[in-house]
Amino acid sequence: MTIRAFAIGAVALALAACATTASAPAGMEAGKFVSFDCEGQDFQARYSADTGTVRVRSHSGAAELSRAGDDSFAGEGFKLMLRGANGMALEHGGKMLGKNCKRA
Repeated sequence: MTIRAFAIGAVALALAACATTASAPAGMEAGKFVSFDCEGQDFQARYSADTGTVRVRSHSGAAELSRAGDDSFAGEGFKLMLRGANGMALEHGGKMLGKNCKRA
C-alpha cells in the first residue's frame, strides 16, 4: 500500500467516525418517530443521524428542521427549542404551538 492510499483511507475513516458520533436530541430516537405531550399542541419528532436533522409532524403541518443553534432546530416556518424558559417547545410562524413538552 502506498503512503498516499494509506493517507486517503485514514482521512475517509476519520470522516466516517465524525459523521456517526452525533447523538439524537434528548427524548428522540434516530430513525423513529416519538410523540411529545405538550401544554398546547402535541407533536411527533424523528431524528436523522445521517443528516443531523429533525422531522416534526404536528396539526399545523410537517417539516424537516436543520440545526439552528445548540438548543434548537428550524426550517419551513417551524422552530423546535430543546430547552429554555418554556422547556422543550415548538413554534410555527412565530406562534407558540406547544411548550413544556415531554416524551409521551
